[in-house]
Amino acid sequence: MTELEPLLQRIEQLTPYFGRAREDLTALSARARNQDYKGVLQNARLVVEMLLRSLVTTELKQTPGKAMLDELLNKFRQQAHASVIPTNILAHMGTVQAWGNLSSHDHAGGLHEAGVKVGLEEAVTSLNSLVAILTWYKEHYAQEPAAPALGSASGTGAGASSGRRTALVGGVLLAGLVVGLGFLARRSDQTPEFRGRLDALYAENGEPPPPAECQEQDPRALKPLLEVAPRLSERVPEDSRAQAATTALDALRARQDWRPEGWYHVARASLLAGHPDVAAMSKALECPQGFAAAENLAGRMAAKAQDWKESAAHYSRAAELDARFWKPRFNLGIVQLQEKRVDEAVPQLERAAKMAPGVADVSLVLGHAYAARAAAAQASGKEQEATADRERAKAAWCRARDLGSSQAQALCKQP
Repeated sequence: MTELEPLLQRIEQLTPYFGRAREDLTALSARARNQDYKGVLQNARLVVEMLLRSLVTTELKQTPGKAMLDELLNKFRQQAHASVIPTNILAHMGTVQAWGNLSSHDHAGGLHEAGVKVGLEEAVTSLNSLVAILTWYKEHYAQEPAAPALGSASGTGAGASSGRRTALVGGVLLAGLVVGLGFLARRSDQTPEFRGRLDALYAENGEPPPPAECQEQDPRALKPLLEVAPRLSERVPEDSRAQAATTALDALRARQDWRPEGWYHVARASLLAGHPDVAAMSKALECPQGFAAAENLAGRMAAKAQDWKESAAHYSRAAELDARFWKPRFNLGIVQLQEKRVDEAVPQLERAAKMAPGVADVSLVLGHAYAARAAAAQASGKEQEATADRERAKAAWCRARDLGSSQAQALCKQP
């Protein structure tokens, strides 16, 4: 439950902004705390379906009718509607969809066979994606929660009128006091607000935040991180990424007393800008408890320098630090494929595909790994194994195509 609680607290902060989806969000939190993880996945799926139905109505100017989640998602994966929902948010929606589908079906045969088991790991994976989706939706579409109405006095005549005036004056004074106190509180400590927003950005990018001991805690440090983090987001179009990162890097280097979290953002910006800052990367890795996202970034930096051994070591460390972090497993699988270690690459990529079922690139590369293993089996005269892996490759490529990968289109059509 410790792993779920920060996610649930963030969802509860966002819940008031989501109209009729609030009921399912509230139920989701209650089910999570009661360890009803199947229910968590089902409620998360329903929430995403509601959001998509609303977007079909407001953005596409269409009537969603009886369309279910799969059909709604496919609408926004079409080229004509590709600009409505960012690619990374569509991937998060695909993750919620996949786990929601799993939890909604029995999948077993006889009544005495074991059914689907859904645990904490699956719930955390789905809710990480849900937090990213809700955060994005709130920024772009959600309406402010309605303010509660002031209470009114009952009665008739002058006494009642006087009572109403007194209540109104008292209410106004009380409201002014509350607003004043709230303003002072916000001025005195904005850390929880800033921290929550930054953690939501980590979730949106599918990355775990650093341990508390290595996080920035001063609002004066958190504020610039919040200002530059969107420029380092995976939502930034690839052709604009280097320029956006360069601008962010200039702002980040204005401060030199970062903790490991701040240095991680410096290193991330430098890599995206095309000028990897090895010193900043080293400082980000100084977190005593280990920092999974920083280890994964260090792996990417080593891979850029074509130091495959160092890269693989960092990816392995990142995967050890956070069992739910799919990116280092995906990246490690790519390195192993490049080094022709196909039998090692396939399990890593299968694990990444299970953890990130809505990410097209994972299924695409997994298809390549199966195809490579099929070729090796064919060369060894193991025709049956080769045939099975060719079928697995095609299934993975078709899944990637359905998730929006243009590279997988022709591969899926292969006989």
